[in-house]
Amino acid sequence: MDGSVAQQPVIIAGGGLVGALTALLLARGRPDWRIRVLEPQQQGPAQDKRTIALAAATVSLLQRQGIWQAIADKASPIEHIHVSDRGHLGMTRLHAHQHGVPAMGQVIAAATLNKALYEACQVQDNIDWVGGAWFVRGERQSAAIQVTYTVNDTEHTSSALLLVGADGQRSQVRTDAGITMQHTDYQQAGIIATLTLSESLQGWAYERFTETGPIALLPLPNNQASLVWSLSPEESQRTLASADDDFLAACQQAFGYRAGRFLAVTDRVQYPLQLHLADTSIAHRTVIIGNASHTLHPIAGQGFNLGVRDAIELSAKLINATDPGSYSILSGYNQARQADYKHIIGLTDSLVRGFSNHYAPLIMGRNLALFGLDNLPPLRHVFARQTMGFRDL
Repeated sequence: MDGSVAQQPVIIAGGGLVGALTALLLARGRPDWRIRVLEPQQQGPAQDKRTIALAAATVSLLQRQGIWQAIADKASPIEHIHVSDRGHLGMTRLHAHQHGVPAMGQVIAAATLNKALYEACQVQDNIDWVGGAWFVRGERQSAAIQVTYTVNDTEHTSSALLLVGADGQRSQVRTDAGITMQHTDYQQAGIIATLTLSESLQGWAYERFTETGPIALLPLPNNQASLVWSLSPEESQRTLASADDDFLAACQQAFGYRAGRFLAVTDRVQYPLQLHLADTSIAHRTVIIGNASHTLHPIAGQGFNLGVRDAIELSAKLINATDPGSYSILSGYNQARQADYKHIIGLTDSLVRGFSNHYAPLIMGRNLALFGLDNLPPLRHVFARQTMGFRDL
């Protein structure tokens, strides 16, 4: 790396899940372009410890790109979804076969998908992957953006037509561009863990609403499940610090025995549950995507899949562009994404607020809604298509 200022069509800051996917889609859609990826990790992708739920539409995209075939055996299909309100009669069940798909989603370790995307980028001739690279600043000019980044404490500069910020919730690209964020604190904390169960979930995913917030179980191989449990910050801290037996007992009490007995727990972590949404996704010759633009409450598992649709929409807009950083291209992308953001964020926000309170009319209303979903096939189908990430509604 010699610090030259030869112009790249696109520079992507961040080589995580959304950044790597965007690089791959762009590089394959525009083989005449060179795409540079600036990734802080020196060797390979970051060791992401999350387990993520991929919507059916996301899996379909990965299949078309030849990514899924290499990792399918490491994933667990979601063939059924069970949603219930603890202590009340409201309940709905969704089944993949009723909606014409083999699975409504897949559960996989984020590190597994990250590695597959990274390896696909490495064999793509027109992707320049710069490991150990930290974005520093962008100098915006009318016809280009001068991107400064460091590798081993040495500054380098590259000129690009467009800078893509895929650098996560604490995005330096977003800060540098002066894009502000709106924040909503749900006064909840999420505990993520892996549970060993007395029996397999057999393709069932559970979302159970409790007095403190939702508790979800996602199927994993070997009689295991990925747990996402929402609690008040104080209760979450106490629960996180409790002994394994006490943790399992509390979790079992909150969830019930619908999924069998909880036998063991590993990999407990906690994080605050908040909504962050950028006021805009674009600035001059700059666009932010994925967690740099939005982070959601994990209810309904829509966060990463929303970032995937960022990658799809952005690449679709760019691959036919003469100037990928032009205002007309970026403005079109920003407008195209707003309806999806509004819809998904509205869905998750209403679920969090509607199912995390003790107000009697709301309790009645949400249970009627669940009952309606379970007994009205057309309404259930629309809801299922939403959860699977299909936008043909």
